[in-house]
Amino acid sequence: MTADALVVGSGAAGGWAAKTLAERGIEVLVLEAGPLVAGDLRVDRAAHDGSRQPVQSRCSAYEPANSHLFVDDLDNPYRTPDGLPYHWFRSRQLGGRLPLWAGVCLRMSDREFGGAATEAAGQGRFAWPIRHHTLDPYYSRVEAFLEVTGGGEHSPAAPPPTAGQRQPMTRGEARLAAAIGARWPERQLVTSRVARGEAGAVLSAAQRTGRVRLRPDAVVSHLELDATGSRATGVVFVDRRTGATHRERAGAVVLCASAIETVRILLNTRTRHHPEGLGGDSGRLGRYFLDHLAGATVSGTVPDLDAAPRPRTEPGFVPVCHIPDFATGADRGFPGGYGITVFAPETLPLNAGSARWASASGGVPFRMWASGEVLPRADNRITLADTTDAWGIPQAHVRLAHHAPERAMFAHQIAAMTEMAEAAGFQLTEVADAPLAPGSSVHEMGGAAMGDDPETSVVGPDNRLWRVPNVLVADAACFPTAGWQNPTLTTMALAARACDLLADRARSGELEREAA
Repeated sequence: MTADALVVGSGAAGGWAAKTLAERGIEVLVLEAGPLVAGDLRVDRAAHDGSRQPVQSRCSAYEPANSHLFVDDLDNPYRTPDGLPYHWFRSRQLGGRLPLWAGVCLRMSDREFGGAATEAAGQGRFAWPIRHHTLDPYYSRVEAFLEVTGGGEHSPAAPPPTAGQRQPMTRGEARLAAAIGARWPERQLVTSRVARGEAGAVLSAAQRTGRVRLRPDAVVSHLELDATGSRATGVVFVDRRTGATHRERAGAVVLCASAIETVRILLNTRTRHHPEGLGGDSGRLGRYFLDHLAGATVSGTVPDLDAAPRPRTEPGFVPVCHIPDFATGADRGFPGGYGITVFAPETLPLNAGSARWASASGGVPFRMWASGEVLPRADNRITLADTTDAWGIPQAHVRLAHHAPERAMFAHQIAAMTEMAEAAGFQLTEVADAPLAPGSSVHEMGGAAMGDDPETSVVGPDNRLWRVPNVLVADAACFPTAGWQNPTLTTMALAARACDLLADRARSGELEREAA
């Protein structure tokens, strides 16, 4: 055995998994599919035209200067149904997509944990087996470490951080908040809930324990099991640079590779005991894949302000404000919730895209955009294609379609943002006319949902596979519902909780008893 626990992936979930386990005395090996330092010469040379990144170059965060933070699409292909595109924006390097993360940290509420949207849609109960109070101490742990701003405002749709430095509103945000308060008492603009700390500090803290080793360029193919099929013994991976196959053994495996990649690994772990893939016994592995509706945007200028936004002098997340979900499905004709992000900046991030946007506005700019809940549907799913990637591993086949509820939500989002902007006296110059393709939110979730019944879920309330309990799904693949909130904070809190519980079992000897 080379480690007490293997963590697959070094991004938002993997960093917190490694940190939590190591601080509890567990020896951890982190497997990362990419290099320690971002960069691929083929991508760098092609950055000017995106010739090796036809999918990645469609991401709103993509620009030539950061193209090395996105994967090479030619080496990392995936499949989608004809006429049903899905944009899978990916990073493979130490930290995963965290170098591209906007830092928004919104807690989910019990409306989302309770599956209210699916009940309203007549789909039955797609409830989480946990509630907000279950995750509250882990939300607080993550927020404190990442120095999340906010606090003070009570919002039933977006519980506030336990503590945080309140970020003052900009003049544009304050003007919008006053207009909303005067006309819509059910709506609320809450101050910035954004991480101020460095996201990469999580994995750095894990390494400082002396109990974490990193193995970069390890493209995981599948897990290996014991003769009974009831326990994982380790993983098989391909060296990204040489193509050689390797094995690593451990007492537990924690999958944090991102939702699609984690599901792909589970599906590719097919044995005589698990013919539908590891965790496929309920028939739900890969199904109920989730996303957020993206693309509803209004933008323009804030009149009568005398100073354009200043460039930031150092890197960091730029604060935004939030309008949490403010009505029930019965009030608006669709069951899911949505939230709105408001950006009326007095400082701009250090990237060319923001500078161009501010310059083109001809004044003090603003933008509002919505993130909406996509309902869990069985035919929105991940399967394995009959073709492979550059390392001989079966490609993921991704199907996710928007339906009438999402189309109705988009229309409602545009109307609500337009009326609020106009009430604040903002001048609109651009209003989106159609949703973006699925995947554009970069918020993929689901496919290995947690639950309290092995017949209707892939993992239990502690994130462990029902039949192979030393395997954990600790990333957003375990989400039963999407909610509307940016999922990264919840993903981090879930990973911290799952690995705390794993460490408890290891300390009590339960893992050894299960192996006997």
